[in-house]
Amino acid sequence: MVKLEHLPGEEPPLQWQPAYVLYGGAQLFSADTHDKMLNLARKWLKEYPWLGDTAKKRVEKRLAQPLDDIRIDFEDGYGRRSDEEEDSHALQVQRALPQVHEPRRCGIRIKPITRRFAERAVRTLEIALRDLTVWPRGFCVTLPKLEHPAQVRFIIQELERIENGRPPLPLELMIESPTGLRRVSDLLQIAGKRARGVHFGPFDFLASCQISQGDLLHPVNRAARAQLLLQVSGSGVELADGPTTLLPLPPHKQPNAAQVMENQKAVRLAWEFHRDQVLATREQGYFQSWLLHPAQLVSHTAALIQETEKALPGALERLVAYWKGRGQARASGGDFDDRATARQWTRLVEQGLELGLLEAEGLKAQLPEDWQQV
Repeated sequence: MVKLEHLPGEEPPLQWQPAYVLYGGAQLFSADTHDKMLNLARKWLKEYPWLGDTAKKRVEKRLAQPLDDIRIDFEDGYGRRSDEEEDSHALQVQRALPQVHEPRRCGIRIKPITRRFAERAVRTLEIALRDLTVWPRGFCVTLPKLEHPAQVRFIIQELERIENGRPPLPLELMIESPTGLRRVSDLLQIAGKRARGVHFGPFDFLASCQISQGDLLHPVNRAARAQLLLQVSGSGVELADGPTTLLPLPPHKQPNAAQVMENQKAVRLAWEFHRDQVLATREQGYFQSWLLHPAQLVSHTAALIQETEKALPGALERLVAYWKGRGQARASGGDFDDRATARQWTRLVEQGLELGLLEAEGLKAQLPEDWQQV
């Protein structure tokens, strides 16, 4: 007999997810990394003209908030180093982590769990987490280049030993090859409740397909991204996309008068390229992006502003009409709205609030107090 408890439950409400994760090599991490990153982003925003006054103020407002997520990288962004160097940098991280309070999330990406690197990855975690009595807010461990469930089993057994009674650490699973993509369901099943996110690695994915040239939006990446989205969506596990590798860096460090213009052009073009790639991957359903340089916070926020400004007026109008109808499905002006579309509009309105495009006080007269509980 099929009982009620055997039936699916209600889909959980949308939870907050970082809009980006800012990566940085572990050798550079310190207790003041959070403030340094935001200060660098503000410096770029001030020194390199790009946005109009209104958009610039909105970016400034976003940069006045804590960072969404920071990842301390001991893998590709860290490079090849001796065991002695990595031990010292893991110890440096250990000393800094108790003082890290500002980012809404942070974590460590370790080396791949392979025969070659697994012992090194575990040793780094042991050193970095040894003396922590409380995990930093939103802390997680990111596992690169996953292809086999044994990799997840191995790190979980090691984490259980390292945690030694402390709360279990969430995991982010990185899919960077067709083999990993084919096994993502198995990987998630082994990770169980620890699985917080699945991150797509576009450049390793292309390399594993023997494609030597291509970027974030290569057709193979688009196809893999769609397949991953269909496998993960609805599971409660977050999805994140990889980075734009063209960085907004000026080519001349000590420019003369003519080179100042070249610097501004290079930074502006990199920002525009990054903005467009963020918009393209968000359109494919990937809410979270990787950032490789703090100046990309500017172009990432510009992408969110452009996306939200375009859709927000219609979204707010339809969400207000939906709630005026007491949450009943309705058609108006050729548009049909029900709970499904209302959930989309809710996320857009929430983003508008976060970006300063809306004021919470102004919504009170239009929407019920529980408008987010669609």
